[in-house]
Amino acid sequence: MNRYKVTGGVPLHGEVTPITNKNSILKLIPAAMLTAEPVILHKVPKTSDVRVMLRVAKILGAKVHYFDGGDSVKITADNVTSTSIPADISQKARATLLFLGPLYARFGEAGIGESGGCKLGTRPIDTHFINFEKLGAEVTYDKGGYQLKAKKNEDVFVWQDEAGVTPTENAIMASVIGKRHVTIYNAACEPHTQDLCNMLNEMGAHIEGVGSNKLEIDGVDELHGVEYTPIVEHLDVGTYIAAAAITNGEILIKNAIPEHMTQILTMYKRLGVEVEIRGEDIFVPRNQALVANPDIRGNLNKIDAQPWPGLPADLLPIAVVLACHAEGSILLHNKQYESAMGFVEELVKMKANILLADTRQAVTLGKSKLKGAHIFPPSIIQATVALFLAALAAEGTSTIENVEIIERRYPNITQSYRKLGAKIEVI
Repeated sequence: MNRYKVTGGVPLHGEVTPITNKNSILKLIPAAMLTAEPVILHKVPKTSDVRVMLRVAKILGAKVHYFDGGDSVKITADNVTSTSIPADISQKARATLLFLGPLYARFGEAGIGESGGCKLGTRPIDTHFINFEKLGAEVTYDKGGYQLKAKKNEDVFVWQDEAGVTPTENAIMASVIGKRHVTIYNAACEPHTQDLCNMLNEMGAHIEGVGSNKLEIDGVDELHGVEYTPIVEHLDVGTYIAAAAITNGEILIKNAIPEHMTQILTMYKRLGVEVEIRGEDIFVPRNQALVANPDIRGNLNKIDAQPWPGLPADLLPIAVVLACHAEGSILLHNKQYESAMGFVEELVKMKANILLADTRQAVTLGKSKLKGAHIFPPSIIQATVALFLAALAAEGTSTIENVEIIERRYPNITQSYRKLGAKIEVI
């Protein structure tokens, strides 16, 4: 297993372009199963999760062809031979659940084994199957797997019990084929969910309300092929902003889609981060005055992970590291996942002034002067990235174990940060 050796304390500087949104591509691949015509996707990241999703497409009978040096892929699902994802594959990536919606919509049945993913605590998948039942499916569970079979196809109002991203997306894809009207209320509206809807509409779907929490879908007889480029990763943009701020660096982030960053920047401003919006780019200047600003009454302020358009839960670990470099104190709270703050123990090893209140909450206790350490991250992508940022800013050398988890979202993270001046070795 690889590890990173990071020599910290080097100000980062230069220009970067964010990676493709990982969560977009992981649903655009299953969406290709909705049509027999070719679907061409550009700027495809070479991550382990993407490889798993393309492998699933092949197992189901789709033809997968890479071109443009592997940066683009053509998926043709004109001869689907199976509608079930085996457990040994589904356990490798939780995103394999997203094949259920397309398979159900097109063939009236779908099956999957138990799913995997980041170790963020208990992550029930009930909402997926509650939605499928509302959409007319008979759902059965047997021998560690789930089976769906279409029983009804009628107009329906789906009021989700949570604004879950992947349940929303499965419900969307399950609804776009078939002559009926589906309303999805309390829908997720994250950028990657919007990206999925936009591609489906280009394929001939009729989805209204994109970007809101209420979607109106008029099913059609069939969808056609499309050539599509996913959006960039807003999490990557937020990570670069934090990296520049904590290393006293200066970074220009190209094609950052600033409209996706509004609330993220508002939360960062509570820690004193200032940026300049330059058209579609975001510039992070040097000499940030990082201060945990109190609330309007002068009390301890708070940063919460929230469903979109709030601060994404995946950026809260980055905000924790950012807060460790700010004067004053602030409470950081992850309501969504009960085990998401465990990585704070590794920050304490780096001499961070932070108190872990419980597995969901932490309080910073003034500006920290981080020291290099031997770090053992949890199996959570963004927590590992946050510890990587901490190592970039720390005095001395850090060794980070178990870095393979990062490759699920950031396959070229070491090269990207080396270009900005970071001192990183893969050992």
